[in-house]
Amino acid sequence: MNIVVSGLHLKNFPELEDYARKKVAKFAKFYPKILKVDVRLIAKEAHRDQDQDYICEIQVTIPGNTLEINDNERSMDKAIDKAVERMQRLLTRTKEKKISKMHKIGILNKIKSRFF
Repeated sequence: MNIVVSGLHLKNFPELEDYARKKVAKFAKFYPKILKVDVRLIAKEAHRDQDQDYICEIQVTIPGNTLEINDNERSMDKAIDKAVERMQRLLTRTKEKKISKMHKIGILNKIKSRFF
């Protein structure tokens, strides 16, 4: 699994990069055939004299598909955590769909072999 972390307008990027890499490395448990993970960490100016908004975009490339999650928060740690949780759920759902599809194909082949 290839992990690429990039940041835009961040002050303490090395610390956030390590944090994001640790969190994203756990994706292999949820979907073993991940080809590439792109993490983009962006800091934007908030409106109306508030602090900054932080955006975490995670793009996971798996065979035959690309999954993408975006999340906004007031803290970069929270944005990373929420985006990682959502991506873990999406990877689990994608894996379960694939397994159930293969299961249905197996059942149909078994039924065909009995009658033909």
